[in-house]
Amino acid sequence: MLETKTRLPQNKEPKLAAPGAGIPWYQKIMLRLVISPFVAAKTDWPISAERFNKVSAKILKEIEGLTEAQLSTRILVPPQTGLEDSSRYWSVAMVLEHILIVGNAVAVATYELADGRVPDYKVDTAAVKPIGSMSTQEAVEKFKKFCLVDYPRLLPSLKNKNSNLKLYHPWFGMFKAQQWFWLLTTHHALHLKQIREIKKGLPLL
Repeated sequence: MLETKTRLPQNKEPKLAAPGAGIPWYQKIMLRLVISPFVAAKTDWPISAERFNKVSAKILKEIEGLTEAQLSTRILVPPQTGLEDSSRYWSVAMVLEHILIVGNAVAVATYELADGRVPDYKVDTAAVKPIGSMSTQEAVEKFKKFCLVDYPRLLPSLKNKNSNLKLYHPWFGMFKAQQWFWLLTTHHALHLKQIREIKKGLPLL
């Protein structure tokens, strides 16, 4: 039986579900019927922003001092609520790249909806996986910039925070700008947990 939280032999890939396969049906029901209407829709903008900053600080602390090898070592982590199976065998750098891809897309969606436009694209979880387009250090630096420079500019730039325009998310359903803004923080927190699990399997820590 394949153990989790471990480094696999070189060129040995675990058998995981395909990217975009989604999450278990019972998790999706919980997200759609409970989290979306009773948590995401009712969390005020300042609360989401404050939590985002706290979670970002925790991620930055977790990755501080990691070597090139530690940042790039892929670790198979246990199944995690809200984490697709295909995302379980990543390195810390891959997680950061993914956070950046999703974070920028969600920021654009939030801005567009608040500006009176529904983004002309389909949200696809298979399309936001890391592709290795940046070095480990580039991933770290760009992540820091997103958290400390780009994100603080988003909230003040929104024209209509009460916009009722919506964009569909395949797990949560129709989301308004406020809910997408909440998702930025929630997505951060999800991958903070993953980074901590990855670090348990890294050498020389």
